[in-house]
Amino acid sequence: MSDYPPQERIDMLLILGDCRINYRQAAALYQVRYPNRRHPNAAVIRDIYLRAQQGNLVRRRQSHGYDENDVRVLVVLAAVYLNPHISSYQMERQTGIPRTTILRILRHHGYHPYHITLMQVITTNDMRMRLQFCRWAFVYYVMFSDEATFENSGQLKRHNCHYWADVKPFWYRQIDNQHRWSINVWCDIINGYLIGPYIFDGNVNGQNFSAFLRNELPGLLEDVDLYTRLRMWIQLDGVPPHYARIVRNYLNRRYNGM
Repeated sequence: MSDYPPQERIDMLLILGDCRINYRQAAALYQVRYPNRRHPNAAVIRDIYLRAQQGNLVRRRQSHGYDENDVRVLVVLAAVYLNPHISSYQMERQTGIPRTTILRILRHHGYHPYHITLMQVITTNDMRMRLQFCRWAFVYYVMFSDEATFENSGQLKRHNCHYWADVKPFWYRQIDNQHRWSINVWCDIINGYLIGPYIFDGNVNGQNFSAFLRNELPGLLEDVDLYTRLRMWIQLDGVPPHYARIVRNYLNRRYNGM
């Protein structure tokens, strides 16, 4: 039931009497008489009427402030200090203090029942295997590559720009969208070799990225030793140009699905 001021509840009951305890008619008449107020429905008026019959016309909120010298506060705080893992049910059984009172005291003093986070156990052998994998994959045979877009106007992330003020400062920055241009640059690293950069003509898509892998990449890898090239893996993320069917088909044929 919504919190309505006492005077509005009394007006609802008076209108309900005029309507001979017809809740629907009372709700409609209340809207006509008080158009600028919140308009309760028939269920709300019925609830208020039943509460009034029980002597609860106005709901009074109870204050649960606990003084620091209250023995219950000392007992509850001592219990969680001695055993932070204790449950409210255990405290209720051990102290005789009602569980609802225990929870109110803990909330009043800023305590929150945080839950444990489960993590996969790491053994000594796991650390050795990770180190072995890093020495094999990340340093020698995986070709890590990516593209970056460079614009003549620069990039501005408005999320990182703040202007604290008590009034709106109308903070502006001029941008020249009409004469904007950009270039897409590809680069990679493998076994200590820096490959590239290679500049794409226009946006990167599946067609020109496939043509780059087929026609340009072999020439860029000329300076990489043959031993590395025969064993290298190509790392690509899942952006559309990298995941295009024409790109995957070529890589699977050229590099045996690796």
